[in-house]
Amino acid sequence: MCKKVSLILVIPLLLLISCGGVTSTKPIEKDCEYLKTFLPEVSIQFSQAVDEGFDWEPFFKELKSMYISSSWTRFRKSPLDDNGINRDAFANAIAWAMQKQLKKKDSHMSANGGEWPLYPFYKKIVFKSDLVFEKRADGFYFVQSKYKDIEPGMKYTGDEESLVQEYTDGKLLYRFVVISEYLKKLKVKINLDGKDKIIPVEFDELLPEKSGDIRYEEKDGVLTVVIKTMRPRHDDNITEYEKTVEEICKRINNYSKVVFDFRDNTGGYLESFTPIITAMIYGGIDALHDDRIRMVNEYLYTGKTDMLTKTVANRRILEGNMMSAFYHEHKGERYYTFKEPEKKPDLSNKAFKGKIFVITNTYTCSAAEYSLAALKYIFKDQVIQLGMKTGGLLDFGGAYTYILPESKLKMRICCCDLSGMMVLGQESGWRGDTEGFYPDIWFFSGDEKNIRKYIIDTK
Repeated sequence: MCKKVSLILVIPLLLLISCGGVTSTKPIEKDCEYLKTFLPEVSIQFSQAVDEGFDWEPFFKELKSMYISSSWTRFRKSPLDDNGINRDAFANAIAWAMQKQLKKKDSHMSANGGEWPLYPFYKKIVFKSDLVFEKRADGFYFVQSKYKDIEPGMKYTGDEESLVQEYTDGKLLYRFVVISEYLKKLKVKINLDGKDKIIPVEFDELLPEKSGDIRYEEKDGVLTVVIKTMRPRHDDNITEYEKTVEEICKRINNYSKVVFDFRDNTGGYLESFTPIITAMIYGGIDALHDDRIRMVNEYLYTGKTDMLTKTVANRRILEGNMMSAFYHEHKGERYYTFKEPEKKPDLSNKAFKGKIFVITNTYTCSAAEYSLAALKYIFKDQVIQLGMKTGGLLDFGGAYTYILPESKLKMRICCCDLSGMMVLGQESGWRGDTEGFYPDIWFFSGDEKNIRKYIIDTK
């Protein structure tokens, strides 16, 4: 009998010891205090929030409550570190508190306690249906699907925001989609002829094969430029990437149609794309050190706000480049917003007169979205966006990683506010972080043939 009782007592004790469940927030108190002083100094989002009267009490209440609860649920199997901290649960708790207490969404921001970062704000993704409609004078009418209880000719009587324009076999049609951060079940309601029906949807994304950082192809009178990363220039050496950029700049104005394929381009630096934009404005560039590239770059930064605090990361940004002069000039200030420069590019007679097609997907993020915004701002109606919506990581930038002293947890924090930038004005189509840019014509997986046909057919 005694042996049975002892086993009953020991087994739960062993489970407690072997899992990551915690009952106290004491081990994370020092890091919480550090967050309170550190975040307003390195995060422009927190700095602005504090200026507006941010209340830390509910922030830490949310954080500590989620830390304990998630250590017993989602992160129960995560180990405790030497300080007795469940780092995964702590990262999750920080992300949760940010999501609940911050007003502005920042898709770059994350907390990482283990293998994967945890984001407070999730990007919205596209769930595609099989229902396709054609547009008539009095509305949208169903033309095709595999469902027996939905017949051709049924009228769509739901929210038109859920219909996106696509190009299939030479026809402009409309597909029913759901755009959401999360769907518990892959079944949704659609309203046809005034009645709700339940239909399945699926996550759909263009995932082309990755091949190098940048390449170009000349075919059928179209120049196609595939850019997988916006690579910066770190030294005076001309890399293969930059040699390819120079070749593109020489050729680009010889075409009436140019395609920029930004799919799977998660970003980098706008500066790597500015030479191409400059060549399209002026008809070419002298070299990658052409002063006009610098002028265009400074012009495109109009409206960007930087923190001028003396953190290691900000010193790295603000010294040794075009910003160093104003950094020293504005040393006593907390923020600096880039004003429109006196010397700016003449956009009244741009060299490139043709069509610009930009192909995107949900992995088109950050500097790739910035480059799309720049093209839209400068070339306006010449630009047609194709593919899927972008990731939505552009309201904040200048992302750097910091490590919390006790837990060694990694924090990804932004020191630049890009939301007021000139190129993200109302006409750009920018919908904000998590939303991104929506394409003019949507294309889904396996649609390479239809994408090419649309580009060739467009006059």
